[in-house]
Amino acid sequence: MALIPVAFVLAFAVGEGLYTLLGYQPEDATEPLWVALVAGVPAIVLFLVPCAAAVWYGNKARVEGHRAGLVPLAAGAALGLWMVVMNTVSLFAG
Repeated sequence: MALIPVAFVLAFAVGEGLYTLLGYQPEDATEPLWVALVAGVPAIVLFLVPCAAAVWYGNKARVEGHRAGLVPLAAGAALGLWMVVMNTVSLFAG
């Protein structure tokens, strides 16, 4: 779960970097859909990897009887869902 903030920073840097490499500025919101997907998908995946690990191992700990496993499970699920929803909304809302 400690890697989620690190992954957030790295995902942000990757997404912004890909936008810049493709010649667009994310704050302008003038890019075509393919640019948003090329820049957004790797960033989302990079962020979701530690979230999925937190959910996986949190659930594994919960099944083995460790109630503390609910904390990383809930945090990983909530933050992963948040990232997907926010990026999807921003993609379609413009």
